[in-house]
Amino acid sequence: MFPYLLIIPGILLLLLVIFLPFLQNIFYSFTDYSLLNSDTTLIGIENYTNIIQGDEFAGALVKSLIYVAIVISFVAFFGLIAAFLQNSRTMKGVGALQVFLLIPWILPEVVTGYTWKLLLNYQTGPYYNLLETLHIIPAGEDIFSNSVYAMLAVAFANIWRGFPVVAITVFAKLRTLPSDQVEAAVIDGANRWVLFKSIEMPHIAAAFTSVLTLCFIWTFNSFGLVHVMTGGGPAGATETLPVLLQRKAFKFFDYSDSSAFAVMMILVLLVVVLAMNTIPGMLKKRSADL
Repeated sequence: MFPYLLIIPGILLLLLVIFLPFLQNIFYSFTDYSLLNSDTTLIGIENYTNIIQGDEFAGALVKSLIYVAIVISFVAFFGLIAAFLQNSRTMKGVGALQVFLLIPWILPEVVTGYTWKLLLNYQTGPYYNLLETLHIIPAGEDIFSNSVYAMLAVAFANIWRGFPVVAITVFAKLRTLPSDQVEAAVIDGANRWVLFKSIEMPHIAAAFTSVLTLCFIWTFNSFGLVHVMTGGGPAGATETLPVLLQRKAFKFFDYSDSSAFAVMMILVLLVVVLAMNTIPGMLKKRSADL
């Protein structure tokens, strides 16, 4: 009984910090609550109807998904490369590399955003000068005034920040792979690709999927980095759902509408996360049946 008593403070804290505000948010989404309106009345699903019929949510959702797709693709790619480099027997200084990899991850989003905004500044940014010299961007063009470049810049900053956690997670899982399995496969004539496809990838699949799911959630909910680097601009080109939600809640003080937006965001996250955790198992079962 005593161990259960010890977790009561933690449960109460979760109720106060997460569960009760969540219920309050759901309640506000069915009202016309606003700081500019002293009277609050229940209006049913009107806020949700306006969201579905309007263009703001759909537009921000598309931008969010594009942003997440770019980030997750490269986070997975660079994370795998960094993990396998650390796991290489010929790799020296793995401990120092892990410390170096952790630096982007431990930095707050806001710090990362300001750092990359300065590095890519079209007047004084050293990385901007490099991109200009390599003719990757037109000379003298502000990256953050171009809708495509702005989205890529924000995505790159998040990739730089996010891939270390994938690398460290996958590396930790690779260290648990029994060496005799690898040695037996090598003796049987397996090349590097066969080792990766048939032994290493199945071994890390669960951890890899889990960390990518977390990265998806973090990226989808990312506000500070986007807000600091572009503020949703230029002309709304990088206005993802969290940025749009902040604008509605704290610039227009429309708490009821923003509450409905938040609930819709949670529903989108639930659908995608369930899909990410269900589809791999279905594909694995299908391949086993074949």
